[in-house]
Amino acid sequence: MRKKMVISLLVAAACIFISNGAFAAWTQAKGHSYNQLTLSYYETKQKTSTIQRDSNKQVTSLNSGIHRIDSAKFVSTKVSYYGEYGITNQLTAIASGGWDWVRSNDNLKYAGESGPSGIGDIILGLRQKISDNIGGGALMSVQVDVKVPEAYDYKSPTTYQSLGEGQYDTSVNLLIGKGFAKGYAVLSTGYKYRFENDQLGAATFKPSDQFLFSINGGYAATPKLSVRCNLNYNQAIGNAKVSQEMEQLFIPYGNKDKYDDVLVIKDSLNLEQNNLSAGLALAYSITSKIQTVASYSTDLVGIGDLRTRDGALGKTFSMTLVYMH
Repeated sequence: MRKKMVISLLVAAACIFISNGAFAAWTQAKGHSYNQLTLSYYETKQKTSTIQRDSNKQVTSLNSGIHRIDSAKFVSTKVSYYGEYGITNQLTAIASGGWDWVRSNDNLKYAGESGPSGIGDIILGLRQKISDNIGGGALMSVQVDVKVPEAYDYKSPTTYQSLGEGQYDTSVNLLIGKGFAKGYAVLSTGYKYRFENDQLGAATFKPSDQFLFSINGGYAATPKLSVRCNLNYNQAIGNAKVSQEMEQLFIPYGNKDKYDDVLVIKDSLNLEQNNLSAGLALAYSITSKIQTVASYSTDLVGIGDLRTRDGALGKTFSMTLVYMH
């Protein structure tokens, strides 16, 4: 029976909508900071797939159209920190990371344990303001992020669920933000370059690079209560690769035919997935510097070209405490 340790689940669990800080186009004033501590719960039991199988679980088509299928239950409970600090009025440093408790039915079946816990991927970044007014009162910034996978051990995905994907990523985003009398809106477009994972020696893989798009905004319903929402879409460009040694690791769990490389890329490791998600949050200002945020996000099947493809369909609930200095 095919082994499906889906490393993309950790990515989905990390991409939760918790506050406007993580998606803002604005920079922090020099010496000022934005800090948020979040408790989140992510769960998935389904995914979308373009792989068609018959009643004997044998592959009949590699591009059958996107359809929803059941997958092994995966749960991630995480305590995470996200922070920004104003180096200058135009340049902001960004850092995020957290402690993750992962529970996977696949991990229980193949590794004999429910799942790992510990520090996952760490994100380090810089946001540089380009202009205070590019027209119509909108500002523009550019943000560069690097994902650092050094806080955990990456083990064979055929038998173990790691706390991250195990390889470095770097992304560049152009952000345009505009404030209104009672709200704001931010548009972000970018590109993520994904490095090769060589932590298992010759058994290597490279996830597909991605085009990134998000739009989010907020509205102050009352002086203390605001509503926030977002829509995110990441599209793979289709340059994922796996080595023959990585393919061979999956032979006991899949078809021993010409489909092996495609199955490992699209199904076992989900290296060429498109992801569409939406989120909604309520923020309550306790004081001018302290907020609490309750949020919910969900992966969407989508319509037309904006669809989740070969990726998990999960939901995230989170509670966040924000402190601004």
